[in-house]
Amino acid sequence: MKKILISVLTVLTVIVGSLNSAVAETAQDNTVDKAMESRETAAVQFTDIQGHWAQAAIQDAVQRGYVDGYPDRRFLPNQQVSRAEFIKMAVSALKLEAASTSSGSWYAPYVTAAESAGIYKAGDYADGNLTQRMTREEMSKLAVKALGYKNVEDKQWMYLASKDGIISGTAPGVISPTGATTRAQAIAVIERLLQVKGGKELPVDKYAVAAAEVYWHKTNIFSVAPEIFNGPDNHNKTGINSWKVSNLKFSGKDGTTIQVEELLAIDWNDPRDPNRIILPSKNKLSYRTYNGDWVKFSDDLKCYVVVVKARIVINKNPKGYPISDRVNLQIHGYNGVPTGNSLIVPSVIQSNDSSKNIFGLVIPKEKFSTDGSIRVSIESISAGAPIISQVLSRSILIK
Repeated sequence: MKKILISVLTVLTVIVGSLNSAVAETAQDNTVDKAMESRETAAVQFTDIQGHWAQAAIQDAVQRGYVDGYPDRRFLPNQQVSRAEFIKMAVSALKLEAASTSSGSWYAPYVTAAESAGIYKAGDYADGNLTQRMTREEMSKLAVKALGYKNVEDKQWMYLASKDGIISGTAPGVISPTGATTRAQAIAVIERLLQVKGGKELPVDKYAVAAAEVYWHKTNIFSVAPEIFNGPDNHNKTGINSWKVSNLKFSGKDGTTIQVEELLAIDWNDPRDPNRIILPSKNKLSYRTYNGDWVKFSDDLKCYVVVVKARIVINKNPKGYPISDRVNLQIHGYNGVPTGNSLIVPSVIQSNDSSKNIFGLVIPKEKFSTDGSIRVSIESISAGAPIISQVLSRSILIK
């Protein structure tokens, strides 16, 4: 009888223990479900995100739990974000461990976590004030670091971020490096960052990439015309890797110095190219043929227009270098002799619009051949004086 009683008690203990465990698990599941339901409800009930361009990203971010709205049921998507606030969002979204502390500022644990993960370091912001508004360039810098990029050049952050689809332009061809970051923009960037880290390839704003390339190193030829200047056969010393900002200022033996300010490629066949605005209309833009004739541009001319902005900043020989406000652009490596009005090699362009004085070349997109290498160089316009020249880039192009 005693053994039977012990057995019954043992069974009851097991049953009660199992019930307690089940109740605890159910309670825990309910807590998680309620928390998720609460976040989902909050995302749906925000009164100021309906129809906002970032509505879906905001709802995803709230459901992930790394950002919340305000007690009055507003999210304030257009409110500016401070550096500290963005660091907190990024650390939370990336699930980095932020140890709690009873001393210091509210954001100190998140900054420490960001430093440990290598996505932020002291000195990333010039004034060091984390409570100041975060700029779009600063936001790009943290995002690019989170993607694991190393040896990034100064001002290259927005180029890398736009190339990976993390940021887009604030307008066609406008990246606004010093522009403020809003809550909506911050969330959109973090959501895209999470997608890229998860292996997803995002759509890219090609105009933002080109603008970011200009901001980085004063040219966009590698973004606008990659098949010419940055094809797959290039390596770490050719194509985009051959271009150095330090080469944009160079001197002759007498000290006469040339400064290249910009080298822009414009896609003639893309009417939405933001830089089309600097070109004259087709009836006021011509290129010179091999025979010396000038031919007006047409809509069906398959080409890029490459415009150079450069000048002599120190002229030691004004008689030998009588033209200081422009230079000659040379693109070497094309083969063949054009016939008639054909465009198979780079040709000089001429503007007949006095309000749009541009200097440069037109280069063909098709029906051309090369010697295997394309070289872009700048030369002084000389009158008996030695030509001052500099090669700016070398690209492998076998065609």
